[in-house]
Amino acid sequence: MHPAMLANSRDNGGDSTPDEDQGLIRCICDIDDDDGFTIQCENCLVWQHAVCVNIDQDNVPEEYLCEKCNPRKLDVK
Repeated sequence: MHPAMLANSRDNGGDSTPDEDQGLIRCICDIDDDDGFTIQCENCLVWQHAVCVNIDQDNVPEEYLCEKCNPRKLDVK
């Protein structure tokens, strides 16, 4: 699996210790549901829907920073 991406497997089996595989979905679309293809910010560890930040299966970056850690213009639909 790609380092910056996790598809539908953030559950850590009920362990309450936070780790990089679980966390907050804070997407630019304001929807916090897991759509099965999310990407995690390397800095703050929030998850975003890949489609919302213009990432698809063919262009997943090695490292990803969310719009707050790396401010840039994104097309919020």
